[in-house]
Amino acid sequence: MELKILERRENPLLHRVEIKFEIVHPKDKTPTREDVRNLLAANLNAEKKRVILDRMHTTFGEPRTQGFAKIYESVDHAMKIEPEYVLLRNKLIEKKEEE
Repeated sequence: MELKILERRENPLLHRVEIKFEIVHPKDKTPTREDVRNLLAANLNAEKKRVILDRMHTTFGEPRTQGFAKIYESVDHAMKIEPEYVLLRNKLIEKKEEE
């Protein structure tokens, strides 16, 4: 898998960096959200907990995935700003069991 950063934008108001990316995976399957978070964290020197994968899309038949991610200055900022369903998707919180 090869990561290409298409756009990088600093957002000091929300204490994060916003990344538009493309992953080329010619001989691999479509990467999972977890794989993409690991790849972004490794390539951008960020702690995995601070990387929030917002969306990603793979066009049928193309070995290319494009997406949008946010890297927060701290996990606390992410917990305050991101909605609950995004935190659940990125496994920063666990689903509460209802009785």
